[in-house]
Amino acid sequence: MSANATQFLETKPFRSIFIGLAGVFLLIGAFRLAGYQPPPTLPSDPASQMRELQVTDSEEGSVTVRDVKTGETIVQYQRGQGSFFRATLRTLVHDRMRKGLTLDGNFRLETHMGNQLYLIDEVSGKALAMNAFGPANTAVFAALMSNQKKGEGL
Repeated sequence: MSANATQFLETKPFRSIFIGLAGVFLLIGAFRLAGYQPPPTLPSDPASQMRELQVTDSEEGSVTVRDVKTGETIVQYQRGQGSFFRATLRTLVHDRMRKGLTLDGNFRLETHMGNQLYLIDEVSGKALAMNAFGPANTAVFAALMSNQKKGEGL
């Protein structure tokens, strides 16, 4: 290495820049190791299929999912059924509470190019890429898109 290059590498501005960049990479790595995932963004292509869902809980512990447009009951999960569905909706409702938003509001399922399925909370705007949860869990929500009642718990 030449003398000029060695002198440059030993300067205070270079060391400051190097330490700053190293800190940024360490911070990003720490966030990733802690489980931070950037929120998925919806594709720019229009949805090929869409269904707006109204979800209601009963005092006996059942959860009813209805099509907002038709009022049709799509599926009803009894106590102990629909664990993945319940956990997913609980996550979205918890996000609403944390942000101080209303707990009432609908959810929207959208299918995009390549059969990518998204669950969107219409209150918070949060979107979940359902395909990321594996085929069996994706199938629970995919069944809600069709008119066939083949979801978990039926």
